[in-house]
Amino acid sequence: MWRRAWVNAVDQFEPRWPEPYRLVQNEGTGLLIQGTRDWTNYQVSATITPHLVTSAGLGARVQGMRRYYALLLGGDNKARLVKALDGQTILAEAHFPWHFGDTYELSLQVIGRHLQASIDGQLLFTVEDLDHPLTSGGVALICEEGRMASEAVTVQPTR
Repeated sequence: MWRRAWVNAVDQFEPRWPEPYRLVQNEGTGLLIQGTRDWTNYQVSATITPHLVTSAGLGARVQGMRRYYALLLGGDNKARLVKALDGQTILAEAHFPWHFGDTYELSLQVIGRHLQASIDGQLLFTVEDLDHPLTSGGVALICEEGRMASEAVTVQPTR
């Protein structure tokens, strides 16, 4: 039943895999979404294991397939904090060497217009979005062209 609570917008999300969350997206970007537009200030964390993927990560304040903030691991050894709204804008990026098959703990905190993103407990980005910020929305696992896995997704309120 817990699987039905997620909005499935990926090519494959099936129960037969060893991980609780295995996403496969053949073309473009797929999201596995949980939550509502009522969610405002919170921290979402998840273990992410990228497997031959263009990019994989975690979304916050998700309002649909093209409206969200995301912390992504990209194929060019970059970590990016992006905003999807009328296209995709890179809010911050940093060199972050990662490897296919390794597991990383991604965390994204959203409070008002402020975003903080960390990987494996290391704070990478602190950003204030002043240009039409997304103020509410759910969470998502995000997979762009490939396969990724996650063992757990945690959402906690912030003050």
